[in-house]
Amino acid sequence: MKEYARLILVLLIPLLLVSAYSVSGRLLNFNGYTVGKARLWQKTLSDWAKELRVGVPTDSVETRKDEPVEATRVSRIPVSADTMAVVSHAPDTCGKRILFFGDSMVEGLSMRFSDYARENGHTLYTVCWYGSSTTGWASNLDTLQSFLRWSQADYVVVSLGGNELRARDTDFRAGNIRKIQEALGTRPTVWIAPPSWVKNPTITDVICSVVGDGRYFDSTRLKFNRGSDNMHPTFGSSSRWMDSIAVWLSSAQTAHPIQMKVPSQTYPRKWNKKFMFPKK
Repeated sequence: MKEYARLILVLLIPLLLVSAYSVSGRLLNFNGYTVGKARLWQKTLSDWAKELRVGVPTDSVETRKDEPVEATRVSRIPVSADTMAVVSHAPDTCGKRILFFGDSMVEGLSMRFSDYARENGHTLYTVCWYGSSTTGWASNLDTLQSFLRWSQADYVVVSLGGNELRARDTDFRAGNIRKIQEALGTRPTVWIAPPSWVKNPTITDVICSVVGDGRYFDSTRLKFNRGSDNMHPTFGSSSRWMDSIAVWLSSAQTAHPIQMKVPSQTYPRKWNKKFMFPKK
């Protein structure tokens, strides 16, 4: 009888350890690899929805006139039956190797993005190509492939369109986006709309139509504090923009939700980054 008790205890201890790790708020990393979590305890939708909050100062974000604004510093993303159909699982709690590339908007978003990455066990790689467009990236797919190899990314975030707000050759731009998507392969990918300073920018509709629902964050509903060029958001406004993106990235509105808990601190500004400049 004692032998059976010992055997049960030997089998039970690893199960308890795995269960405890799966519900813990920490991720274990060994030699650059993140230990995944067993999905033994899935959150209910009601519990998960409670976490879809982020502090957003009211001077940086506002909804459209037909969308009421809460008189608080907290923004909550609504979850509807339509958006719930986009995904069938809770946010992936495993640490990701995230490649975040695009135009100059990447620079402003990266600092706050790095805080979210550190807080949630992700490894962030950024490529900021100043002045770039979907045309530039689609014409340099070998360069994009080199960045994919550099980062070994298993999750991709794209920020493009800021230099194409007045473009009207929609079929051509759509072709560019398809080429980029094909180069990224089967990796989970989401796009971030530019913080438009132009009325009715067609590029946002083009990107959304190509990449599909749940893969495109609509920045056009937000209001930004701009820098001296009246185009780029200030670093503070970019930080709050990233806060809104993070809520969306972990929500049921995203086709590939990942863990993006609000950072508990401001981390050292150290992450893997590259910069590219326009050819003279």
